[in-house]
Amino acid sequence: MNNFTAHILVVDDDHGIRSLVKKYLNKNNFLVTTSSNAENALEKISFIKFDLIVLDIMMPGKSGLDFIEENKEKINTPII
Repeated sequence: MNNFTAHILVVDDDHGIRSLVKKYLNKNNFLVTTSSNAENALEKISFIKFDLIVLDIMMPGKSGLDFIEENKEKINTPII
């Protein structure tokens, strides 16, 4: 059984970036969940507690900045 350091949500519309970041974080003992857009990220945040969110700023549809502005009162998780 793994003892992960933290559970991180990686949000990016680029599959290659998501995969690379997930691979790196997994190798460093982090549990990683990924999301391809802001809407899917918000859905996951509603039922999973994350320790950190790594959020892309420039995504089609809702940008990372829009996501933060619309949800800053609901989300207590640190976002980078």
